[in-house]
Amino acid sequence: MGGPVRDQTGGIDLVVETGGPATFAQSLIASTLYGHIVLLTLQDAKGGSIQIPAALYQRSLATISRLFVGNRSNLEAMLRAVSQHRLRPVIDKVFAFTEARDAYRYFQQGDVFGKVVVDGA
Repeated sequence: MGGPVRDQTGGIDLVVETGGPATFAQSLIASTLYGHIVLLTLQDAKGGSIQIPAALYQRSLATISRLFVGNRSNLEAMLRAVSQHRLRPVIDKVFAFTEARDAYRYFQQGDVFGKVVVDGA
């Protein structure tokens, strides 16, 4: 699936790889030359590890990094605290999905206080 994605988009700048060993090669294929691949898991349920095929890696300058996520009980505790204290994010500006490029430009200007939201609904 990585080839058709790359063909249709010109490549993906940021890939969040959630499938582990089963899908990593496709993420590498789908990414742009200087893309960024973020790994959520390095192993599958059977203990198999991510393998980086040399032929794919040699044609890529993608950055590969690891993202650590918390466990379910910590997430549930955080959600309870957010609900109990009625916490709301500070939103600087909301852009329609069709204005996503404008949202990125706005964010990159650096004079942002709060979240810049791209509404995908």
